[in-house]
Parts: sequence; C-alpha cells; structure tokens
Amino acid sequence: MLRKQGRYQNLMLAAAIAIGLSAVGFLILKGGRALSSGGFALEIAFPAVRGLEVGARVRVLGVQAGEVTRIELEKGQVLVRARLEERFRPVLKTDARPRITSEGLVGGQTLEIHPGIGSQTLEPGARLQGAAPPDWEKGLEQLAELGPKLGGRLEETLESLDKLTQSARKTLDGVNAGQGSLGKLATDNRLYEQMVRLTQQGQEALRAVTRDAEAMQSVPGFSSLVRDPERALIRPDCKARSWSFPAADLFEPGTALLTAQGKQKLQTAGKECAKETKAGSEIVVASYGPPGDGSGIPGRLLTERQAEAVAEHLKAAFTIQKTGWLSWRRVTTLGMGDQPPPGGKPPLEPAPRLEIWLFVPVS
Repeated sequence: MLRKQGRYQNLMLAAAIAIGLSAVGFLILKGGRALSSGGFALEIAFPAVRGLEVGARVRVLGVQAGEVTRIELEKGQVLVRARLEERFRPVLKTDARPRITSEGLVGGQTLEIHPGIGSQTLEPGARLQGAAPPDWEKGLEQLAELGPKLGGRLEETLESLDKLTQSARKTLDGVNAGQGSLGKLATDNRLYEQMVRLTQQGQEALRAVTRDAEAMQSVPGFSSLVRDPERALIRPDCKARSWSFPAADLFEPGTALLTAQGKQKLQTAGKECAKETKAGSEIVVASYGPPGDGSGIPGRLLTERQAEAVAEHLKAAFTIQKTGWLSWRRVTTLGMGDQPPPGGKPPLEPAPRLEIWLFVPVS
C-alpha cells in the first residue's frame, strides 16, 4: 500500500514538473514572438559607442521607448539596432537626432533620440546617423591641466576689475566733492589720462575673460557649449578651401531635410574633404539664413539644423570626420541665422546659403 502511494506521489510530482516546464516554455516562446513582432526596428550608425550594450534603454525625449537589440561593426562604423514601441513611430521624423547619454554620474549608457522637426515620419527599419559621444575622460584631463591656469587668469581678472572699480569711485568722488567739474574733467590732462587708464584696464579685463572662454572651447565635450564663429571661420594659420550652395539647392523649402538633388550636389565637397587626411585639419559647416527682423531666433534654429544635417550626411556618406583608422578630426557646425560672416568677410553668395570650409594647418 505504501509503495503504491509513493509511486502515485512520484507520478504527480513528475506531472507537475512537466506542466511547469511546458508553461515556462510557452511563456518564453510567446514573449519571443511578442518581442520580434511588436514595435518597429530602427538602425543608428555611430562612429563609436563607448559603453553602450545590448539591452540598454532607448528613450525619446526622456520617455522609455524601447531597447537596444544588437550592436555590430559595419564599414568602420558601429551599427546599433534597436526596437521601439509602435506608439513612438508617428513622433520620430526623418531628421531625428540620436545620441548616447549616461544615466547619472555612475549609471550605464542609454540611447536618447530627439524626434526632429521635419514633416516626414520615420519609416520602420530606417537608418539614422548618430554623433560620436564626447570623450569625457580626455576632457576632464584637459580641464585638470587648464584648471590652475584658468584659476590664475580669473584671479587676475577679478583684481583688475576691483582696481577699475576703486579708481572709478575715487574719480567720481572727487568730482562730487568739488575737486573737479565736468569742465575740469574735459580740460584737466591728469583726469583725462586717468580715464584713459581706466578704459584700458576694462578692455584688458574683457580680453582676459575672452581668453578663458576660448580655452574652454579646446576641451572635448565642452567646445559645443561655446561656438565662436570668428574663431571657427578665421584661421590665419591654415590653408582654406570652401564650397557654397544656395539653401534651395539642398533642402526642402523651409526645412532641414536634404533632398536627393541636394545630396548629389554635396558629393564633390564630401569627396574632397575625405581625401584630405592631414593631422590637425578641421571642417566647418556654416548655414546662413535670409535677413530677418533682427532677432535671429527662428532663423538661427533652422540654420543650426541645416548645418547639422549636412555634417551628419557627409560623415555617413564620406566619413569626413576620419583621417585614418584610429584618427579623427573636428567637424564644427554653425547656425548663423541672419548674421553676416564674421570678421567682415564677404559672403560667398547671397543668403540663404550653406558653406563648407576645409582648414588645413600650414607646417
């Protein structure tokens, strides 16, 4: 009797295990089919990914939208495949901009996608071009080197401003106390010379602040925060080549969307830039809008996107950002809005236009 009960219990246990394994298998298969059939696929080509892994989150404007499903090498680039929820497809446009970000100071990498401002919706399976993530380690090293220098310059600047304030206060106190008048201020050489010195000290303080800002531009990851058109486009130590295009020849009207004809017109500039591999060479893409109401705000936004669209196309089609297998160069984009070229340079042609500049150092 006991043997029969033992056999019965063993049979029941085996049946329960079999049912459990079947349920788990069903859920796995169902989950796999749901993952493969739900949502839509997207491909993003990056020059490098630096820590992004399969399974990483994909966000659209900060909202969880999907995950990275595959990472592989393709023709010198890193191809990232992702799957997003279907509800995000109407939001993403053809000029969407993907980038790799960090989750906090010590978190993993995520794929963040800005949806874009174009009129055409992104099709499933489409490929976008992503920008290389900033090299923060190198940037922090350079900041560590620049720290003492910048601190010294800042201290000198503050001392100059303090002296300027004290001198101005003494001069004004003298005038208010009757030691001088507006007429005396105009005729007294001593007071005139003192005001000249005050002006010179103020100009030197402003130049020191400008030098500090320029030093920050050389740090990877921080240079994009301060883009100085004059510094980018005026290079007395370089040989320069340039190409100029009317905006209407490149983009759909009023957008930053490159047309097939526009991509064709960019071929010569892209090939010539790619052929130049000298170390230290740089490329600047600048977009100029038509004269506006003086504010330059709407035009500045559109020209920024146009310059970025051309730069990303040239990177994807001609790898202009590379000068070798392991060497890279800077590609700067400038949205000039309705502003004229810096330094009084004559425009290459009437606005709206887009210019591509290749600067090669002379050595």
